[in-house]
Amino acid sequence: MIRSGKIVVPTDFTEQSSEALRRACVLAKKFDAEVHLVHVIDPSLYFETDMISIMPLDEISEAQHEGAKKRLDEQAATVDCPVITHLEDAVTEAARTISIFAGKMDADLIVIGRHGRQGMLEHMLLGSTVERVVRYAPCSVLVAMPHGLVGAAEAE
Repeated sequence: MIRSGKIVVPTDFTEQSSEALRRACVLAKKFDAEVHLVHVIDPSLYFETDMISIMPLDEISEAQHEGAKKRLDEQAATVDCPVITHLEDAVTEAARTISIFAGKMDADLIVIGRHGRQGMLEHMLLGSTVERVVRYAPCSVLVAMPHGLVGAAEAE
């Protein structure tokens, strides 16, 4: 299961991604692996009034990266295992960027947190980032379910 000793954990700084990080640390200790916490930054700004996308100004981009780096470091400090943090600028949608990153890292496993339920129409049109990561991933993917969904999924 863990050959190269690398586990990638994508984060959007939610409790679900924190849970995925905790689970990745348990596996990392068991298999003597590295944990790589990655956050994908979307470099575009969207203005609804004009419906255009422009590249952000240098100051905005720098502030966005600094804020994300601070949050990555804070999240990494919440677990009791060493965590290597990464910021990735989106080259495409987040799921593909995560998968490309995992491939470049030669990762053995991606541990990703699943969010709560979304509406049926939204799911049909967009799917979820987790589903797309599973589809595009170059390695195995462990989906960490939120605590509230585990019992709900069994009830269905």
